[in-house]
Parts: sequence; C-alpha cells; structure tokens
Amino acid sequence: MKKTYLLGAASFVAALFLAFTAIFYFQPIRNAHPLLIVFITLVLFGLLVYSRSFVHTVNGWTRAKKISLAIFMPLFTVLAGLSLLGDQQYLADNHWLVKTAVYLGLFLTIALVVLSIIKLLLSIQTPAGEQKVSPFYVLLYMLPMLGASLVMFIAFYPAAMTPDSLSQWEQSETKEFTNWHPVMFTWLIMFLRKIWDSPGIIALFQVVALALTMGYMGYLMKRFKVNTWILWVVLIVAAIVPVNSIMSIIIWKDVLYSTSLLFFSLLILLLVKTKGLETKKVSFVLLFLLGSFMLVFFRHNGFPVFVITMIAALIMYRRMWKQLLPMTLGIIIIHQVITGPVYTKLDVVDSDPQEALSIPTQQIANIVTKNGDMTEEQREYINRLMPLELWPEKYNPSSVDPIKFSWGEYDRWVIYDDPAQYAKHWAQLVLQNPGLAVEAFLDETSLVWQMRLEEDGHMNRFVTNIYYGNEFNLLNQVIYPKVTYSAQLYLKVDTEAEEFLWRPAVYLFFITLFLYVAYLRNNWRIWLILLPIALNTAAVMATMPAQDFRYLFNASLFFYAALLISLLNFDDKGGSLRE
Repeated sequence: MKKTYLLGAASFVAALFLAFTAIFYFQPIRNAHPLLIVFITLVLFGLLVYSRSFVHTVNGWTRAKKISLAIFMPLFTVLAGLSLLGDQQYLADNHWLVKTAVYLGLFLTIALVVLSIIKLLLSIQTPAGEQKVSPFYVLLYMLPMLGASLVMFIAFYPAAMTPDSLSQWEQSETKEFTNWHPVMFTWLIMFLRKIWDSPGIIALFQVVALALTMGYMGYLMKRFKVNTWILWVVLIVAAIVPVNSIMSIIIWKDVLYSTSLLFFSLLILLLVKTKGLETKKVSFVLLFLLGSFMLVFFRHNGFPVFVITMIAALIMYRRMWKQLLPMTLGIIIIHQVITGPVYTKLDVVDSDPQEALSIPTQQIANIVTKNGDMTEEQREYINRLMPLELWPEKYNPSSVDPIKFSWGEYDRWVIYDDPAQYAKHWAQLVLQNPGLAVEAFLDETSLVWQMRLEEDGHMNRFVTNIYYGNEFNLLNQVIYPKVTYSAQLYLKVDTEAEEFLWRPAVYLFFITLFLYVAYLRNNWRIWLILLPIALNTAAVMATMPAQDFRYLFNASLFFYAALLISLLNFDDKGGSLRE
C-alpha cells in the first residue's frame, strides 16, 4: 500500500513538472492561468497512470518491434517538439538549466502523449478477416461529408475561385491550353460547362467526388470489421471540421487531386490488406484505373507518385505481377500519349520551368539579403537575374511569388538560356553558405514541417468568393443570408487552437503516428500505404512556391483514413506484436 502511495506521489510530482515546463514552452509561465496549470497537471497525471503498464506490454513484443519503438519515440518526439517551436524570446533571460528543463519537459510530455495514444489504439481490438458488405454503404457513409459540403455550397454559391481558377476557366473558353495548371482539369471544366455553364457545376462535381471517396473509405473499413460507432464518429468529425467542407467548393486542381490521392491510397490499403488477391477482381481493376488516371493527370507530381508507388508494389507483391503490371503500364502509356502527341497536336504550352525552382530561388535570395559569401562572378550573375539591390526588397522567406512574378525586373531567360550555368552558381552559393541555404529551405517549406504558425507567419488557407473584378463577370450570390453569415463565423480562425486545423504538419505527424501503430499491430508492409502521401509531401516540399494549405490538403483527408487503418488487424502471423 505504501509503495502505491509513493508511486502515486512521484507520478503527481512528475506531472506537475511536465505541466510547468510544457506550458513554459509556449508562453511565459507567469502568464499562465492557475486553472490551466491544474488542468494540464491532472491530465498528465492521468496519462502517467494510464501508460504505466505499457512497459510490461512492450516486454511481450518481438525484438524488431522493440527496436523500432526505441528508434521511433525519440525521433518522433524531438521532431514534433521542434515543429511546435515558436517565438521564445521570454526564455532568453532565464538560466540555461531552466531552458534545458523546459525543452526536456516538453519532449517528455510529447513522449507521454504519444505512448498513451499508442496504448489506446492498440487496446482497440478489430476482428481479423473481412465481411461481405453491400456497395450501398458507400452512399450511406458519404452523407456526412456531402451534407457539410452542400452547406458550404449554399453559403458561398456558386463556388469560390482565385486567379488560378479563372485562368483555367478562361482556357475552357479560348481553347488555348497551357500546362501551367493541368490540362485535364481544364478539359473537365469544359465538359461540365456543357451541362451547366456555371462554376457551380464544377463545385458540385468536387463535392460529390470527395463525398463518394469518404463513403468508399467507410465502406472499406466496415468490410474490414472496424467498429461501426468508431467509423461513424470519424466520418462525422471529418465532415464537421471546416477544413474539408470549405475546400470542396473551391475550384482548384488541388481539391480533385487530393481526393484522388486519398482514393489511390485506399486502393493500396486494399492491395496490402488482401495480400494482392484483390487485384484479381474486375471491380478493383476498374477502380484502380479510375483512381490512377485522376492521380496522374490532376497535378504534375501525381505521375512520379504513381510510378514509384507501383514499382514498390510490384516488388512487394511480385507474385501478382500479371495483374499489377498491365494496369501500371496502361496508366503510364495513357499518360505519355496524352502529354506527348495529344498535347503537341493541341499546341499545349508547357508550364513555366520556374515553378520547379522555388527553393533555389529562395536560397539565392536569402544569401543575397543576408550578405552571404559570394564571389564577384556570382554577384554579376545574380545581378543579371535581378538587380542586387532589389533582392532584399522582393524576398519573402515564406513565398517565392514576389520574386517569381516580378516580370519587369526578374529575368528568367538568364536561367532558360543556360540552365547549367544557373545550376553551377546555385550549387556554389549553397556550398559557400550552407547555414543560409538551410534557413531559406526551412522557411519556404515550413508548411510541411511546422505545426505551430509563428506570430509573424502567414499562410493562405481558403477563399469563399469568386475573385472580384474578373473579366467573366462571375459573381457570388447570397441565397440564405443566415447560412452565409453562420458559415463565415464557423470558418473564422480566431485562436491558436483553430490555427492548428489549418497546419498540414499536424496531420502529417499524426498520420505517421497512426501508420506506426498499424505497423506495430501488423507488419512492415503497412508502410506501402503511407508511400503515396510521403512521396507527394516530398514533391511538394521540393517545389513549394508559397504557404498555401491547398498544396497539402490531401494530408487532412488521409488523416482520417490513417486513424482507421491503425485499428485494422491484417491477420499476418509473421507481423504480430507477440513473440
């Protein structure tokens, strides 16, 4: 009994330490409300008590799973802590021991939360195998997302459009196509406008496509015996979180692309869960061709995501190569034919190569702005790109657009006339100024890795209107003022907690954690399901031009799939936790 009391007291002291240090990580501790400190302390005390027995659970795991946990926990914890780092000037005048305690406490707090999540998810038992489910459930499970999206459609009728949207709308009229934005999306707009010549038809198409995909996710999870109550809670939360419903009515290629990436990932789940046997079904072949077609054509980085994922799938499930290879080659051939001879026949203008040079441009700009190490030859070359005195003026650490769209000053033909010369100077500057180069890279890609938006940070979340003053005289119409007003209030971001809903990094960290739990429950093949999202994130990170949520909208969608996947039992004897 005495030992129990001592353990409880020690846990409470530990919880108090974690509470103080974790709060101090985000704000001056003297500003924290006493009730907040008490609440956080009690929550952490509860988590300490809850996770105490987890050590005994781990003892029964296989050696490989134990090693994976020893690697995953410190790596995930530290990266998550750094991702939450904000402006901490208030810590500057504290003793180094205080600073060390604050950081250590925050990392330990994250570790405790992560261990508790792992234990909780692993404690939820889903029966192995699968059950026969009527396709009707796709329509049933799509209702939450469909309802939430239709509310946004009514609130901001007929759609929301930015200059990018209007550019493709214009191409659908002039038939003069440019591949700056995927031509396939422009062709879809042309087709839908024949049914109803209004942006509303494109918005409705996106709404239905997203709702059907979420319905298909629900159908698959029911087929794999996920608890019905859990399934409905996840689908309803996905619908009521404002991120997903408002994005569905904005006419961007990213919406359909993100939807197709979720759908493609669900097909990869089906492949892994059935050990490749699903490929023998005609229904899978048809869905695979549809999902893959949308994936490779609705954003440029979709094609490499598809190819690399399918190469990995062919290696892992090489016994099913007769089914997988023809489908893969079919999509590749279709893509090459359309983007080659067909685009040539239609005089499709290639996209601006500058789109792929966002990171190098930002690195050069940061080096010039911070007076980095440069030779006279390098200064002369950079001055040819844009006068040296303009770089500090145009440089925005989180967006390359001010430089890229300085049409009168930024001479991109210097790059196009001699790409090798540009590559040489950029590589030299990076090697001479590695610190400034890394700084520029992290600033430009903060949307991917930073969960906490800094106080002076900026990101583009969403729009609710058609761009004002457009030449097509497209206007929004308020159908029900109360619905529009309520939707505007619902979408408003007033607090830091609400801001987290619009940070893709939050979803990416949780996706990684959920898939790791799925690995612990099953086997290493589970990581194939994460591969499409990981590849897409890497591609976006390599070319990110600005802090636009839409670039990683797919992460907020796959988040819900990853949570449900973490509950699945793949019934693979070789991948169980127990020895």
